[in-house]
Amino acid sequence: MTILVVSLAVPAHARATPLPLGKANYAMAVGSLEADSTQNWVRLAQYTFSGDGRVVQQYWQWSQRVHVPRSSTGITAQDCAGRDCTVLTAAGWETADASQTLRGTFTTKDDTLTINWSNDHEESWKLSAASAGKLVGAELTDNDFDATHGFGNGSNASWTIRTPAATVKAADWTTMKHRYALWKTTYDPDLGYEGYIDQGDGEPFWAREWHICTDKRCLGAKTSASDTIHTAYYIAPANAAPAHRRDTLWHWHTELADARGETCYSGNSHVKPMIQVLDDDGRFHGWVGVEASLNQTTQAGPDDDDIGVFRILG
Repeated sequence: MTILVVSLAVPAHARATPLPLGKANYAMAVGSLEADSTQNWVRLAQYTFSGDGRVVQQYWQWSQRVHVPRSSTGITAQDCAGRDCTVLTAAGWETADASQTLRGTFTTKDDTLTINWSNDHEESWKLSAASAGKLVGAELTDNDFDATHGFGNGSNASWTIRTPAATVKAADWTTMKHRYALWKTTYDPDLGYEGYIDQGDGEPFWAREWHICTDKRCLGAKTSASDTIHTAYYIAPANAAPAHRRDTLWHWHTELADARGETCYSGNSHVKPMIQVLDDDGRFHGWVGVEASLNQTTQAGPDDDDIGVFRILG
């Protein structure tokens, strides 16, 4: 009797693949930031890894090539920052419909995560455990699509779990370290505009005393230059819908609004989409975010943009 043995090859993506340091959901901020360019871009994304070696990236992207206006979150902040205003964000962040999707496969070797995307691009990240293993940090180490900066955090907390404003307010903001790489310009009457990358890491975020707004979903703060001149800060969900981790940080100088006869500034305010960072237990640690404050006010075009990546993490 002849026995026929058939060996079936199992596709690599179908085999059991360990999640990156055991975590499924990563909030990632990536940017291409060059001082001498006015075509910089940033991307804020949710990477979802599965045990079959596949990964899906849901991302929102902003670029100096396409100037988009500020958009309303639909959240009105009252009695929390000195000015009662509807919180603005970078256009597109207020809706999941504006996001794009990439699919790919991944491998993890030691602490290096490598992703091959379906658009034929590749990226690598260095991973490190944090918070007693309940959170992972990620640093972009290599890519083939001209990104210069990238970092993020991962855990097994669901994307539909969010931290309420009261818990954010109660966090120890003296330990919330602010890391950023932001493209900006200086202006010289003789030389014109010159771009540079403003970078910082290790110091607490500028505003540390937050107040819950009447709405209960948002927070406000202010830093004062005088009794009547201050910077107003707001943190609010990206929209009024429940069950997502997308927030926005909005801030602007009150004297700029006053000069336009406005209560709430409608000019080049700072709009910063961000994703809450939660550990495996759902404990709040901060945000990963991007700035997409694209010029909509002056005649300077992209030279008056502010664009970059940041993280506030404790």
